[in-house]
Amino acid sequence: MKQSEAAGLNAVDAARYTVHRNAQRARHGGPDSAEPFIRRIDMQKISGRRDLPSRKRGTIAGLFAVAACALLLAGCASSSLDDVDGAQPAGSAFDRALYKDYAALAHGFGANGGGRYDDFWADPLGYLGLYFWQTSPNDMLVKAFSDKALLAAQGQDVAPEQASDAAAQAYRARLVRAVASGSGRFPDEAARAQANYDCWMLTAMIPSQSAASSQCRTAFGGDIAQLEAKLRPALPPPPVAQAPAAGADYTVYFDFDSWSLSAEDLAVLTKVIETARAGGQTRIAVVGHTDTSGPAAYNRKLSVRRANVVVEALVDMGARREAIRATGVGETDLAVQTPDGVREAKNRRAVIDLLP
Repeated sequence: MKQSEAAGLNAVDAARYTVHRNAQRARHGGPDSAEPFIRRIDMQKISGRRDLPSRKRGTIAGLFAVAACALLLAGCASSSLDDVDGAQPAGSAFDRALYKDYAALAHGFGANGGGRYDDFWADPLGYLGLYFWQTSPNDMLVKAFSDKALLAAQGQDVAPEQASDAAAQAYRARLVRAVASGSGRFPDEAARAQANYDCWMLTAMIPSQSAASSQCRTAFGGDIAQLEAKLRPALPPPPVAQAPAAGADYTVYFDFDSWSLSAEDLAVLTKVIETARAGGQTRIAVVGHTDTSGPAAYNRKLSVRRANVVVEALVDMGARREAIRATGVGETDLAVQTPDGVREAKNRRAVIDLLP
């Protein structure tokens, strides 16, 4: 593409073309800045060469046209920032976030050396007596990001820059997928990832912007990882283990001065076995009790007999003997508080606890 052809492109493509053209010049030994501008014209040299062939005179006219087009493009950097600042963002939350991030990049490059014309490029043809200056790379980046910001402010689709190599193509594919999936739910994160990706791609074309390119690439790597992490489905919560049944719920009662089990008591012990099997409990604790009637020493022995009879019944029902612990506490742990020497049916009991 010739320089004059760049004038017919839209604003974003024109800026992108200029950046690309400058990168080509840098690789071929030319300066790494942007388009040439007429710095000094020796009119006497030009007028003194009236014998120039018509082809060469046409070349001179063409160069003036190129210089005029380039001058118009250079003047767009500051006016683009004014347009960006005056924009009223519309569209989706993603569009508004994209506008904000592109505008920040445009201002950042504008504040970091935009508008400097301090590099020279000598007469390329050798006989025109023309000397060219070059607009700084920052001006072209300001232009590119300003145009992207304005498109986003209008709610138009702004596609990420095309990748320059296979590795960048893989990153671009990840970005396109993530933005398509996440721009609705995570507009700020998606916009930040796209803006930093474009910053990486555009600055990578300019050798003097290698530091900025590295920073943008690092920022994009963190942005895309964060966005993809938010898009992953949340892991289901771990299953909540059922709490073992409370052991104090199982109690059998005895007649006065007895350690025999009734039919009702056996039904309770059957329930104990069923609950232990269903809940996975592997240990059983049995504690025998008495009321306060009779001597304390006798009552302790009686409470042990009551605990042991429960153990035998549980073993008969399928429990492992080694998994059962039996103790007797006599009249020291009453369910109903009474004075000494009082018969109380609720105190004549054995309590069964299921343990994990």
